[in-house]
Amino acid sequence: MASGQAEPRSPRGGLLLVLAATAVSAASSFIVLLIVAPALGPAGYASFSVYWAALFMIVGVLFGVQQETTRAVSATGVSSGGGPQPSASLIRFAAITGAGTILILAVTGLLWAAPLFGAENVEWAYPLAVAVGCYVGVAALNGILAGSGQWSAFAAVPLIDGVLRLILVAVALWLGADRTALAWAVAIPFPVSLAVVAAARVRAVRRRAVVAESYRSLSANVGRTVVASSANAVLVNGFPVVLALLAGGDQAALGAVVLALTLTRAPILVPLTALQSMLIARFNSFPDSARRLMIMVVTSLVVATPLLAVIAGVWGTPALAAFFGRGFAIPGSLLSGLVVASGCLGLLTVTGARVLARDRHSVFAAGWVIACAVSVVAVALAPGDVGLRTVIALIVGPLIGAAWHIWGGRPR
Repeated sequence: MASGQAEPRSPRGGLLLVLAATAVSAASSFIVLLIVAPALGPAGYASFSVYWAALFMIVGVLFGVQQETTRAVSATGVSSGGGPQPSASLIRFAAITGAGTILILAVTGLLWAAPLFGAENVEWAYPLAVAVGCYVGVAALNGILAGSGQWSAFAAVPLIDGVLRLILVAVALWLGADRTALAWAVAIPFPVSLAVVAAARVRAVRRRAVVAESYRSLSANVGRTVVASSANAVLVNGFPVVLALLAGGDQAALGAVVLALTLTRAPILVPLTALQSMLIARFNSFPDSARRLMIMVVTSLVVATPLLAVIAGVWGTPALAAFFGRGFAIPGSLLSGLVVASGCLGLLTVTGARVLARDRHSVFAAGWVIACAVSVVAVALAPGDVGLRTVIALIVGPLIGAAWHIWGGRPR
């Protein structure tokens, strides 16, 4: 397909493409964990996971750019025509925001890298800065592709990103490279996936990059979605940092729980996160069928979560011991609880997509902030060890946030 041609909006075809790419990307991430965790050991993995969590927590914050650009492009396509409208270029917006992000993180790196990563790992600030700055462009590109229904290109981004990260990490470990090289191996796929997909679809991206929003309105909406995605980032990617600060102590136990948390989230949150832009676009473009789609997704989530919890409870502990070593094996009951917590986060993600598609930015942000605040307080105050406190926090917080989305996003 030529880069300047529109791609047919086939919901089923787009869904299959995105799910297939997400499955490959998730498998790549799983294999990365499979080779990194045993190589570093529980304590070493806990240390490296702080870098991983910090990077993907900031990436999670900036996911709000993708959510808003998806909504803006989709809304522009639906309401195009009918007199002069304000306009803003998403390419220009992303370039300025991304460059500013790289500059700020690189300049301030000496202030936060040492206390966060350790004095011997100050250089990790630079791959983190490059990765985060380039992700702004990735988020804007994904929003343009999702909002205009270019699902094959949209699917290519996580596919390239995940597979390339696996290759680079494997090569770094095979060569016996130091951990700074490993940090670069994790970061480099962001600019590469951006460059490859943007170059392949340059004409189509440029044509759909101008949206019917002023820069002021676009910035305000992005600001509200970023507030929500900041809370999302803390709950999803950055929760190991919360655990380390409020419930840590035994580094080996923390490393085991962090790994289990990552693995139990993958079957639910990885596909839902990948499909979030598709849900926003579908809710926005086809409001008459939005309620039916919402019920279908929530029903699937309610059915899948208990089934996955049982599987994790029965076979999870021996699988962790076999793949990662006995130091990473945790009880099956805790694994089941972590799966249920992931289902609750999935529900919050779906209800959030629905209210954002309705242009309820403040309700969307408030639901995520409430969920994050309740979860952090629960980690600090709940009884038990780090595993039990994690389960309690990630069930109670997301359920309250989802309830807020449902109540605040009801039709006026």
